[in-house]
Amino acid sequence: MPARIDDLLVLNANLNKSDFAKYLRDREAVLPNDFGGLGDGVANDTSAIQACFDRAGTDQKFAIIPPGTWNVNATVTLPGGARGLIMQGTIRYTGTTPTSVLVIGDGGTVRNAEKLYTGLNVIRQTISDWSSEADIGITLRNLDASQIEIRRVEGFTIGARTLGDGRGFEDCTLTLGRFVNNKFGLDIWCATATAWNTSIRYYGGHFAHATGVNAAQDRFGIRLANAAGAYTNHNRHVFDAPNFELRQAGSNVAIPFLNQTGGSAIIARNMRMEACSPIAARHTSTAQDCEYDVAWTNTYLVGIDYTATATRCGNAVINRHRAPASRFTRFLAGCENVRAKAFRQSATEVGVEGLVTIATSTTTATYIADFCFNGLSNVTPTGRGVQLADNRGLGWVVDTTQTREFALAHWLVAGASGGRLFARVFDAAGNVRENIAGDILASLTTMLWSAPAKGWYGGAPMDDADLNRRMTLRFGSGVAFAQIGVIGFDGIIELESLRLYGLPEAAPGILNGTPTLPNSGQREFVAETSWDLPSLAAGATSLLDVTVNGARQGDLAEASLVSSTRFIELSAFVWSNNTVRVLARNVSGSTFDLAAATLSVSVTKRRVP
Repeated sequence: MPARIDDLLVLNANLNKSDFAKYLRDREAVLPNDFGGLGDGVANDTSAIQACFDRAGTDQKFAIIPPGTWNVNATVTLPGGARGLIMQGTIRYTGTTPTSVLVIGDGGTVRNAEKLYTGLNVIRQTISDWSSEADIGITLRNLDASQIEIRRVEGFTIGARTLGDGRGFEDCTLTLGRFVNNKFGLDIWCATATAWNTSIRYYGGHFAHATGVNAAQDRFGIRLANAAGAYTNHNRHVFDAPNFELRQAGSNVAIPFLNQTGGSAIIARNMRMEACSPIAARHTSTAQDCEYDVAWTNTYLVGIDYTATATRCGNAVINRHRAPASRFTRFLAGCENVRAKAFRQSATEVGVEGLVTIATSTTTATYIADFCFNGLSNVTPTGRGVQLADNRGLGWVVDTTQTREFALAHWLVAGASGGRLFARVFDAAGNVRENIAGDILASLTTMLWSAPAKGWYGGAPMDDADLNRRMTLRFGSGVAFAQIGVIGFDGIIELESLRLYGLPEAAPGILNGTPTLPNSGQREFVAETSWDLPSLAAGATSLLDVTVNGARQGDLAEASLVSSTRFIELSAFVWSNNTVRVLARNVSGSTFDLAAATLSVSVTKRRVP
């Protein structure tokens, strides 16, 4: 059998009709030349290529497209029965009607497995205006455990589509070449509810656009999507070293990845982003656990664009260009053991030092300070932790003006599961923002709005069984401050520790205990005033009531006076809520009259024994 395609062509010309039919049956490959195809860039070779493909499918042989330009004006389909396709030449679409030009593999529920397709090269004679998604260069249907090399696809709305039709597209390896002037370079797609598209390895790929091609329109390197009602969980696609040169210009966006699915673990490694928007990926649905590793970009900070329809976050951009280790988290605040930090706020209330106490019951409050409590009832210390009843929680108030993402980790006594993520959001004036789309996303749960509480809570408990114990929160651009914590919601939880993390490029302020939020996890309260003592005879006393907001009867109180004398003895005690009574006694043997001096008063909450 001749070893080269040129030899096959010469031999074909010298065979009579019956010998030629036998030769086609006996040899391992079929060519369009066998059916009158020319590949000269002038003739319409549609019928010849389709005849070649049909014979390859019937005889379970390879189809070969020899060198040359093979014009077609309609779809050509290689059936799943063919062993594969070897392309040395180029298929050029000369038609105008949107269609899928080269279709490989059977659709429906057929499994097209263990195939080899190399050198795939399909171009459009006239670049598409991108108005129809039926305009596709290459469609690969229901492939499984196959090897595919796409050398070039150019000028279509969709360059190449990997399609799960009535069953899956899975466990294949694709080597990608040039994807040029396509609105969507590579389209990873499911067509039906019984389809899937998962566990594919992609190597390389240069996704590029020429200057001026459909310049006003958005363009994307790779899209993960599905038809309405079709299977949407695209999982575990790995892309190694894709190169994106998408020509962002004016108002359009040029984004490497558009993820419209609800899958997870879309991993891109060592991406190059040239002339792209400063966005590695746009997410429009529930995709999570995705990573985009940017090796080079001509922008400094690259992020993920979550649209208004997105309901999950928790994905990451790892920007190696000028920012090594840019995605390691920074510890912001923590309470290593809430039981050890518990104190008596009042006779019936318990607080935790450093943590704001949260109530999620009905409230008429509108200002940030009125949502923060130093202690509440139904917060009960135990041997190792603090019990939080339903509608009670602990957390922090953070400044979100310079950073948007935070991670919350909590630990329940004995490692038990439970508790719900909770957040309230406020504008720059400290006013609560109520149920505004885009204000908050969580990584592993849908945040639900509670109108009575004027806050958001996680739609599921945080537990190991649901793989959602570790939570990330992302706040929208209109949020200036946020209250973040864990609440009891599905019954009592016993919280032992709580920690908050942020992104490394920012160190946002934790506002607990500041004058803006004095009643938020503060165990010590202080006040200063000027005290002009009257003339005191030996042994005489004088009283002064000082306002110390947050003081409660039973708190420990101290006072000091900035004075040159050592013969004024001070004692202090909480007289009533927010009032400390200070007694000054002249312990000398003579009368004296001091000038006005600064009096400092301190009130400390009692630790829970």
